[in-house]
Amino acid sequence: MSLLHLLHQSVVLKFTDAAKPQYDPGTGYVFRLVGVDGMGFLQLQDVRLAANEEHEAISEPYWINKDLVLAIHDYVSALGKDSLKFSGGVAAPAKPAAVNHESPAPAKVKRPKAKAAV
Repeated sequence: MSLLHLLHQSVVLKFTDAAKPQYDPGTGYVFRLVGVDGMGFLQLQDVRLAANEEHEAISEPYWINKDLVLAIHDYVSALGKDSLKFSGGVAAPAKPAAVNHESPAPAKVKRPKAKAAV
């Protein structure tokens, strides 16, 4: 399969030992493949798993050398999806805003002190 078929899709990359310590060679990392050039570079975006199980890009695209990549697969056919790491992490669930139903305390007004007459 040509890399052009994987453009603008989520892909799983496994890196070579040369990519240590940033990437573990035994782990698959999920990225969005944005571009490919003829000189052996891949343009990637970090993605994270959103709350609705969608992949959302969270960074500007950047180029990496294809020699650092051991294997590349499309995300759809990747095996063991539970063990994959998203390059951008997993989105934290949205916390509902705390609602204060109590009335606010009245503001204290400072009164000027009366001056003693001389």
